[in-house]
Amino acid sequence: MAMYPIVNVKTPDGLTLHGILTEPSRPSKTIVLHIHGSSGSFYGNSYFELLTNSVIDLGIAYLSTNNRGSGVYELEKGTVYHGVSLEKFEDSILDIDSWIELALNKGYENIILEGHSYGTEKSVYYMNKGKYKDKVKGVILLGFSDNVGTQIKYEKSIGKNYRQEAEELNNKEEGYKLLNDYFGLCGEMPISAQTYLHGFTEDSENAVALPLRKGKDLTFFQNIKVPILGVISDDEVGEYTIIPIKEAVELLISENELAEANIINGTNHVFAGKEKELVEMIIDFIKRRILV
Repeated sequence: MAMYPIVNVKTPDGLTLHGILTEPSRPSKTIVLHIHGSSGSFYGNSYFELLTNSVIDLGIAYLSTNNRGSGVYELEKGTVYHGVSLEKFEDSILDIDSWIELALNKGYENIILEGHSYGTEKSVYYMNKGKYKDKVKGVILLGFSDNVGTQIKYEKSIGKNYRQEAEELNNKEEGYKLLNDYFGLCGEMPISAQTYLHGFTEDSENAVALPLRKGKDLTFFQNIKVPILGVISDDEVGEYTIIPIKEAVELLISENELAEANIINGTNHVFAGKEKELVEMIIDFIKRRILV
């Protein structure tokens, strides 16, 4: 039976993050590092158990992690403010750096970086900005998304723009305060002024990570020099890809010759009910493209 020990890291700015590390019975040099999506966690998705055990059966370790976007609004004096409503997108580099350092310190040499939803944008961004990007031997993007595009779409649908409100709060050094619309983050969750400005506007750091909305010129995605797998459902509520899902899949394939992408039918953004099909795709990709 596989063991699932809890591990933790402290980021350079002092935030403690937790995760779960499952290791094969025999020593391995390869590890899958999972980056969750908006407000997610290292344990929340239904595919984790099957995926973890399947990766272990390959003789590879699986590390599912929390990042500073776990939870919604985690504000406490004396701590690093975090949660999806408070995080700054570019600080995702600190989180992934810290987790890769843990893996390297445990003797792992080959990282497979796997992201889900918002974690796909963070993963692509990391492959351009991260300290240890050269240690990454493959990238897996599950439910790949364009949060900036989703934010723009939401604001247009309600006839509002939050930049002025966000800038006024930020200029008063109150960037941690929430915008008045408590569903201001893509119509789903609250969002602080600092998070809005750093991750959800056309000139934010996230704007260049995976701009599917443009339908071309995914520069950061093009810069990835290792095999890439994209997997997405056929029923993305609100269509986080902005462009039609089939077009988004074709876009990934056309923008990077190392990329392949697939649609899983009859499921949703978290692959509910199709966990087995998802895991089979991931394992097949790892066997064909990484373990060669």
